Amino acid sequence: MPRYAIVVDSGVVNVIEAAADFAAAYAAQQGGQAVQSDTAAPGDAYAGGEFTRPAAVAPVPQQVTRRQAKQALLLAGLLDDVQPAIDAIPDATQRALAQLEWDESLNFERHRPILIALAGALGLDSDDLDDLFRTAAGL
Repeated sequence: MPRYAIVVDSGVVNVIEAAADFAAAYAAQQGGQAVQSDTAAPGDAYAGGEFTRPAAVAPVPQQVTRRQAKQALLLAGLLDDVQPAIDAIPDATQRALAQLEWDESLNFERHRPILIALAGALGLDSDDLDDLFRTAAGL
């Protein structure tokens, strides 16, 4: 029985073994197309008649050095925004804690609540922060 990749929006969402007419009908129900392939897998991209596997995503380091963090922030254009973000914290105690963490940390840890809050103040979501840590670890 032939094997078909079910392609929706340029991505493989399923792979089935079926007759061509069944595969085409099933793909149409999904809003896509059936493409015969012995190698495609769910999650692959499909463009120009070719299937490609997504690149493996590096794990998120849970800690980077102060130097690495500051260099990554500089490369992202965010280093000069950190102090204003700290200064904007309305609660004096929380502001002081954030300032101490920024000034005194030898390492920056991904899970720290103050760091996560500062990332949010800089306009970074969780995925952006993960990417920043990955970049930092490579510096």
